[in-house]
Amino acid sequence: MLRQTIGIVSRLKFRKTLAFLSRSVLSPGLTFRWLRFLSDFTEQHTFVPPHDDLVRKSLSSFLVHRMAWRTRLNILTQHFDLARQLMCPHVLQALWRGEMIELGTICGRDHHYRLQLLLSDHCGSRHEGVFTVRLVQASDQTLLCMTSFVFVRRPGDSYSLIVGGLQGSANADAKRAIISATRDLGGLRPKDAVLLVLKGLVVHSATPYLIAVSNSSHVINHRASKRGTMKLSDLDAYWLERGGIPFPPFGFRIPVDPMINDGCGSRRSRTKIAFWKVGANLINHIGRDRRFC
Repeated sequence: MLRQTIGIVSRLKFRKTLAFLSRSVLSPGLTFRWLRFLSDFTEQHTFVPPHDDLVRKSLSSFLVHRMAWRTRLNILTQHFDLARQLMCPHVLQALWRGEMIELGTICGRDHHYRLQLLLSDHCGSRHEGVFTVRLVQASDQTLLCMTSFVFVRRPGDSYSLIVGGLQGSANADAKRAIISATRDLGGLRPKDAVLLVLKGLVVHSATPYLIAVSNSSHVINHRASKRGTMKLSDLDAYWLERGGIPFPPFGFRIPVDPMINDGCGSRRSRTKIAFWKVGANLINHIGRDRRFC
């Protein structure tokens, strides 16, 4: 791992190299613990080196604004320990290497939509989580929405996940594409669609909720304090509309719907089931019955 870390410095541009080295100097103990974890995890579980972007994951601005660096490190290591128990080995190994996973295709009335899973570092949300679910139009890869998250242990030998970000495209035509996709999916908004995927990921957990960051705890505030006000959608309003309950220090606790069964409902209902199943099917059969203490 030391050899890879040294190699990263030679491969990065000057500004990124300086930022990486500065973070390492500010907290050498935590940096060493993270590199040691990556090395041990590689040797015991993935058998392939992690992507460079995992090695240089930032503890100074990750997931929750003003959270202690040590807590962030614990969440990071916890995430991969849980991912190892929950996900098929080949899926985790691919993500570990920095590859993108095609989760499936959802059929709308007139168009098709693809769900992808990749490292948050590779889609502009590296500070918001470790993994990101992305919804794109199949025809031209237009981004409709993406959400970043980490797995986290919960009381009672259970697990949940923390949603660190939920955002659409910054493209000028994004609003038009989102409206069109919503109509094509029977009225299901892209934001709600990716949230259903996350709910599917925890359907086999005893914890009946997701955890989501709020406006004030979103990690963008770390950058906003340095660069002035930055644009952020109203996460608080969105979570409250979905039954969110205040849940410090993260933000909100979002109830998870009961297991969805197949049925002959409306197009919107069938589409919701399809998105939910993508998340539920990502959890391997062993992880469904395992204890997460």
